[in-house]
Amino acid sequence: MHQNLLKLGMLDSQPLVLKGLKSLFEGYADIKVTGVFEDSYELFDAMPADPLDVLLMEYVLDTSDLNGAELIRCLRQQYPQTRILVFSATQDPAIVALAMRLGAHGYINKRAHEEDIIRALRRVHDDGRYIDPDMRDQLPDSLAPITPREARGDLSEPRIQALLRTAELSPCEYAVLRKFVAGANVMEIAERLHKSPKTISSQKAAAFRKLGVSTDNGLYRLVGTAADPALSASAFL
Repeated sequence: MHQNLLKLGMLDSQPLVLKGLKSLFEGYADIKVTGVFEDSYELFDAMPADPLDVLLMEYVLDTSDLNGAELIRCLRQQYPQTRILVFSATQDPAIVALAMRLGAHGYINKRAHEEDIIRALRRVHDDGRYIDPDMRDQLPDSLAPITPREARGDLSEPRIQALLRTAELSPCEYAVLRKFVAGANVMEIAERLHKSPKTISSQKAAAFRKLGVSTDNGLYRLVGTAADPALSASAFL
């Protein structure tokens, strides 16, 4: 039996998932669930009072909440002692790679067996890293972390380039995102690239998905340019 008590928090927007997980972990003497959260705001309210050893978190939360990339970045900056295990149904290698590079310590699919979930939790708790076996061969050879300085936005251009390399945008997605960050809207981009607005919207959405964001502001916060999107335009030119 594992001797080190694991203080676990769980974050998921689906209450039934949380209920099922809590019931599951009650059968393990070395795992103590100390927090159950349906959104990141509940999580951050509770964290200062009772820091977690490991947070088991869904990457794709409600649209009104932080996206997974933003949440991981905030947690690593504010609570570096807490280990992060992403527990999600997403199978997008780009998103998993981005989560790991931003500071997550592991990823496991929601369809994983009980013994694999427990193994992942214990490995992450023991300062290790864990990636779901079904995902390992699909990830880039390098999962080099995005440095804290880059994560704060102090080096906007290198940070954006690092994110784009991880996300593996197609040439069309890259072109659309480049013009979008430079300040153009969907109609303007469609006119410049001689494509339909519907096509441009689809390519923009695909790029957002690969970067792990769901809104325009989410993209700007991710690259550290929320105050002025034009500040990072040069990185795409």
